[in-house]
Amino acid sequence: MSGEYYLPQELLIQILLWLPPKSLLRFRSVSKSWCSLISSPNFIDIHTRNLPHVTNTRKLIRHCTTTSPREEVYSVFFDNQSSFDRDDDVKIDFPFTSTTEYRIVGSCNGLICLSDENMWDDVYTTVLWNPAIRRKLTLPPPDIIVRNPGSLHVLGFGFDCKANDYKIVLLSYKNPISIHLLPPLVDVPSVEVFSVNTGAWRGISTPAPLCHIAGDLWRQRFVNGAAHWVACTLNCGQMRNLILSFDMCDEVFREIKLPECLAGKSPWFMGVVVIQDSLYVVEYDISLEFLNMLSIWVMKDYGVVESWTKQYKIDTEVGLVRVLGVRRNGEVLLTTRNDELVDYDVQTRESMDLITGGINSTFFSYKESFALLFEGEKTQI
Repeated sequence: MSGEYYLPQELLIQILLWLPPKSLLRFRSVSKSWCSLISSPNFIDIHTRNLPHVTNTRKLIRHCTTTSPREEVYSVFFDNQSSFDRDDDVKIDFPFTSTTEYRIVGSCNGLICLSDENMWDDVYTTVLWNPAIRRKLTLPPPDIIVRNPGSLHVLGFGFDCKANDYKIVLLSYKNPISIHLLPPLVDVPSVEVFSVNTGAWRGISTPAPLCHIAGDLWRQRFVNGAAHWVACTLNCGQMRNLILSFDMCDEVFREIKLPECLAGKSPWFMGVVVIQDSLYVVEYDISLEFLNMLSIWVMKDYGVVESWTKQYKIDTEVGLVRVLGVRRNGEVLLTTRNDELVDYDVQTRESMDLITGGINSTFFSYKESFALLFEGEKTQI
């Protein structure tokens, strides 16, 4: 290569780090050296960590289900301060063997974890999907499902930054009584962890604490290297709420205390949320006939119980379902019973519809990445 067109590799890497995964996939065909560079684990790792710093664009993916034919439709939206602009649709073939609905376990570094929604079903399917590069990895069935038929299964998903590995943790509760009742708090749940690097499930040496994951339909959020759930335990004969976390690097469980005013509330009307890399807890007011009021608490100093602070109190008539986060303009993103996405101005107490319509719509934060470039398989479209 002549000196006129030569770029030092260090400068080339800095340029490529600013490009999205779709463009980089095409640029692998420029030359063998470009293909080797872009496909290297070191470049993929740096690109994933560098992406939030090189773009101010915040993205949400909307998921909705159609019934005839059964199809999972994903649409990407960009947060542009005053509105959400829609990008092109992204689709994935329906990967589940169960006929029930499925749920989104979580998203991390551009990977979306999807799982069979029927938590009582012994046919259990979990899929990791990267819509940016259209690849998916279908996990093998966990041994724990075979050993504990009829149990209640709860999942967590996140990233092990030490091992550069994506992991799924599965907790299996025996003898659940009802979907709205807690199982007897006499046995700790069985636990297995799936590692993308090894492609297999395995048990862990550290047991889970004697508590039950309860709030917001077992939904988890990943922040500070750990998955988090609202949970409850027995303390002197009384049910007490707390945050249960699972560290993806050390593979240990930890308990985070809640403010006293939340510890005694119904755990079924609480949920964890991550906003701007901080841990939040949402408390829904169950005294109302229609769910229109909620409070949002933030842990300002992660792990410090005294730092819990009530940051928002929202009172609206839109019929709330779930808090998603806070927009770049400071307004709170909410979903409603009518599958609508709205933003709420905490100063004026006014709400505005951003996206309406759809069937079983859910929204979650998303960013593009190279995750699963070598694992799994390409999706059909």
